Amino acid sequence: MGSLLTFNREERRKMKALDFNSLQQPTWTITLKDDDKTVVNLTAPTVELVDKLLTLSREISSAIEAKDGRAIKAAYGVIAEVMNCNNDLLTFTAEELRDKYKLNFLDLLAFTKGFLGFIEEIKNAKN
Repeated sequence: MGSLLTFNREERRKMKALDFNSLQQPTWTITLKDDDKTVVNLTAPTVELVDKLLTLSREISSAIEAKDGRAIKAAYGVIAEVMNCNNDLLTFTAEELRDKYKLNFLDLLAFTKGFLGFIEEIKNAKN
């Protein structure tokens, strides 16, 4: 995981202007299960997308147990949206996550838990 954004008192005092383009954003690095073992440096998504992921995290286990195909397909879609927030300019679809990158239900659960932990670290970082 990349360094979290923090400024100490001295740095804030010296800062005359803030250039958002020069800030290093925190990242969470994942390696996918495709033949190339694609590495993706994920960044923080929008608040709306985090809300979708939180909802998914509450519903995904029951969807898998019930073998609810629509809910499982929707889960791949939400995770693809989240993975599209990356520094590598890579794009993903639900179908690619399933087929090309070989992600299964357990992978979806692990990703959701890990990514929410990454978001929690960002949220708890001292500014």
